[in-house]
Amino acid sequence: MISFKTAKARNFLKYLSFLGLGIIAAVLCQTASKDWWTYSSHLYGYYSVHSSWQEMWQSFSFLKEPLYFFSAKFFGELLSFSAFIAITTIALLMIKLNFLTKIVDDVWVTCFFYGSLYLFLFEGTVLRTAFATALIFPAFYYLQKGNIISSLILVVLATQIHLTTIVFFLMYPLYFYRRFNWLVFAVFAISPFLVLINFSIYDMLFQLVNMFTDKYQVYAIEKDLTQQNSTGLFFFFVVFFYVIILILLYFLRTSLLTDPLKLTLLSFSMLGVAAMCLLHDHVAVAARFGELFLICLVPLLSWLFLYFKENNMKYYQYILTATFCSYGLARFVYLFPSLVF
Repeated sequence: MISFKTAKARNFLKYLSFLGLGIIAAVLCQTASKDWWTYSSHLYGYYSVHSSWQEMWQSFSFLKEPLYFFSAKFFGELLSFSAFIAITTIALLMIKLNFLTKIVDDVWVTCFFYGSLYLFLFEGTVLRTAFATALIFPAFYYLQKGNIISSLILVVLATQIHLTTIVFFLMYPLYFYRRFNWLVFAVFAISPFLVLINFSIYDMLFQLVNMFTDKYQVYAIEKDLTQQNSTGLFFFFVVFFYVIILILLYFLRTSLLTDPLKLTLLSFSMLGVAAMCLLHDHVAVAARFGELFLICLVPLLSWLFLYFKENNMKYYQYILTATFCSYGLARFVYLFPSLVF
C-alpha cells in the first residue's frame, strides 16, 4: 500500500511539475515567441488604448470572446498585460494537465505527450487557444462522469475565450449517439481523396462564418494568404497524423468499442485530419482547425503508450517515445528559432 506521506509527496511532485511547465511556457511566449507582438500590441493594445469601458460594453457580443478581452483589459490595467498572461498561462495549464491526468491516470506519460505536441504551440504561441482548451478537457472529464451541465458550461466558457472551440459541442452527439462516429470515420477515410480532386470547403465555411461574425476576415486577405499558404511540410504533417490515427485504431480497437470517451476523442482526432484535407488550399486555416481537433490525441497517445507498457511491447514504446521526442524538438526549433540559431 502507498502511505499517506508517499501519496502526498507524489501529488506535490505532480503539481510542482505542472507549475514548472507553466513557468517555462510563460517565459517562452513572452521572450521568444514570434506571436507575442500580436498579443501585446494588437489583441490587448486595441482594447486598452483605443477603447474605453463604455465603448467595450456598447460593442459587447458573445461572438467577440468577451471573457478573454474583458479579462485582459481589467487585469492588464490592474497588474500589467504581461503579468496577466503569465499568471493565466500557468494557472490554466495546471488545470488542463490536472484534468488530463484524471482522464488518463498517468502523470508523466500525459505530460510527455502534451509537452511534445502542444506545450510549445499553444502555451508558447497561440495563447487564446491554449486558454480555451484548458476548459475543454475538464468538459470531457465531466461528460465521462455524467455531469452534463458542468461540461456544457465549460464549453460555453471556452467559446468566450476563443470562438472556434464551439466545435467541441460535437462531443455530445458523438458521445451519446455512436452512429455519428461512423459518419466521422467515413469522412476521415475519404478525406485524402478529396485533396487529390482539389475539393475544398473553404469558401462555404467562410460564407457561413461571415453570417455571424466578421472577425475572421483576416483569413481572406490575399497578400496574407499568399505568405501563409506555403504548403512546405503541410501534407507530410497530414499524412503523419493520418497514420498515427490508423495505428490508434488498430491497437486500441477493443477499448474503443467499449469506452465512449475514447471513441469520441478518436473521432475529434479524425476530424482534425479531415479538416486539414478539406481546407488544404488555405493552409493557415487548415492548420489552425486541424490542431484544435488534434489536441484530443494527447490522451489517446497516452493510452497507446500504456497499452504497449502493459503488454511488454518495449520496442513499440521506444519507437513511440523517440517519434514524439523528435516531433517536440522539431516544433520547438520551428517556433523559437532565435533560441537555437
